[in-house]
Amino acid sequence: MITEENALSILQLDGSATAEEIVARYEMLKIQYKKIKDETGDLKTRLAYQLKQIELDDVYIYFRKQQRI
Repeated sequence: MITEENALSILQLDGSATAEEIVARYEMLKIQYKKIKDETGDLKTRLAYQLKQIELDDVYIYFRKQQRI
C-alpha cells in the first residue's frame, strides 16, 4: 500500500511539493524510465524499469485519490 511518505520518496520530493511539482516530476520520471526501458537490450533491466513505470502510475493514482493533483 502506498503512503504519502512513500509516494513522495518515489518521486524524490518533499512534503511541501505543489501539485504542479508532483505532476512535473511524475512526467519527467515516466519519460526517463520509458527511454531507459526501450533502449536497453537486457530483459532484466527492461522488466525492472517496467515495474518502475507501474510504481509511478500507482503514485499518480494515489495523489489523484488524495486530491493533491
